[in-house]
Amino acid sequence: MARLRYFLALWASKAAYALLRLLKHNATMFPGQVALTLCPDYFAQTRKCPHVFCVTGTNGKTTTTNMVADLLTAAGYKVVSNRYGSNINTGVATALTHSVGIFGKPKVDALALEVDEKFSRKILPYIHPDYLVVTNLFRDSIKRNAHPEFIFNILNTYIPKETRLVLNADCLQSSRLCPGNERVFFAIDKLPTDVTACVNLINDFSVCPECDTKLEYEYLRYHHIGKAYCPKCGFRSFDGDYRLTNLDYDAGQITVLHDGAESVYPIVNRALYNVYNELAAIALLTDFGLSRETLAKALGGMGVTETRYKETKAGKTVLIRTMAKGQNSVSCSRTMDFVGHESGERSVFIMVDDMYERKDSHEFIGWIWDVDFEFLDQPDIRQIILAGPRCYDYQLRMLVAGIPAEKLVVEPDEFKAVDVMDKDVDKLYLLHDTSTLDLAIEVEKKILAVFPAAQQREAAQ
Repeated sequence: MARLRYFLALWASKAAYALLRLLKHNATMFPGQVALTLCPDYFAQTRKCPHVFCVTGTNGKTTTTNMVADLLTAAGYKVVSNRYGSNINTGVATALTHSVGIFGKPKVDALALEVDEKFSRKILPYIHPDYLVVTNLFRDSIKRNAHPEFIFNILNTYIPKETRLVLNADCLQSSRLCPGNERVFFAIDKLPTDVTACVNLINDFSVCPECDTKLEYEYLRYHHIGKAYCPKCGFRSFDGDYRLTNLDYDAGQITVLHDGAESVYPIVNRALYNVYNELAAIALLTDFGLSRETLAKALGGMGVTETRYKETKAGKTVLIRTMAKGQNSVSCSRTMDFVGHESGERSVFIMVDDMYERKDSHEFIGWIWDVDFEFLDQPDIRQIILAGPRCYDYQLRMLVAGIPAEKLVVEPDEFKAVDVMDKDVDKLYLLHDTSTLDLAIEVEKKILAVFPAAQQREAAQ
């Protein structure tokens, strides 16, 4: 009876996917919802393909998962992945539907699955991944994820004992997960930009977990990411099995040391948080058995998924559309740090309101006071455009961050904001939330249409 129910769920899920695609919908979650409704133990019933890789963590899941899927594909594996960030149980169930044929037999070599850290309790114990990457654990949406220790305890409880973990040694929170499991660590050696005291508004791991003494740092990168030690009891960060020993932005390459041998790889994206994502993928797949040569060759033609980062030209202006995850002050701060330390005369267009909550005007806006908007107080950032229903909240936050009022353009309508902004800049950063991606793409289209014409008129005058 259980198998009959499973096959009914599988066929219904496949039919739902085909219908939604016919109607030109993404169909990333509803087919999985159908499967789980008809067969609550769909995960346990589905036959797994030979290799199952999962990625979780507060930030970097989608980028890392997509990179893993692309690298496996380049190495000749047939892969199914939930590429578009559909990382809760229904999205994972949809991916499982794609991984098997109509009679339930696996038709791919590998699954590369992004798993939401809170939903991991509903997924990991039933699919039993061979490998799990945990990118990091930070403060996230307070309404949804409470605090990092809460998420740590979920993962620590529900990660299967047989799963091999790939952990960030520089993240004091996530590196402590599941000490009884087989674990390998990745890390970035000290960089010239590192400090020894936190410069961010948030540091969620400032005291020793063993004796409550204030931690000290050999070097600190951002928030609690770095190499720490306790001066009292000897607690310290783990060493990396895969260590990035050289980060050369000019040459566009990184050097990774493993088992006494150094390998050079192209940089996929210059943002440091994406360097960590790339290193996580390299560590995972090298440990799995892919050759360094295969990985290096594949990474040379790879970029970060366009839902997270995209560069285009709007006349003479480089338009960079990138995500600054709303309700997630750490992720948003990383984007502000990246933009603030870029070069050239530039403007920043901020539209990170929650698309689902803006309709009823009940979005929690307190999280912006934990974001390091102070990074945008740079002389070569000429203008900051604040658009969307919460633009006046952002205006107040920018003023408190010390940004001059004359640099701020405040406009509730994102499209009207394009008309009134400065169009004579070297770079324009369009920052959006996960939920406002589609809106950001439409704003991007208007910028691409308006900027070249405006620049031509100005040049003719």
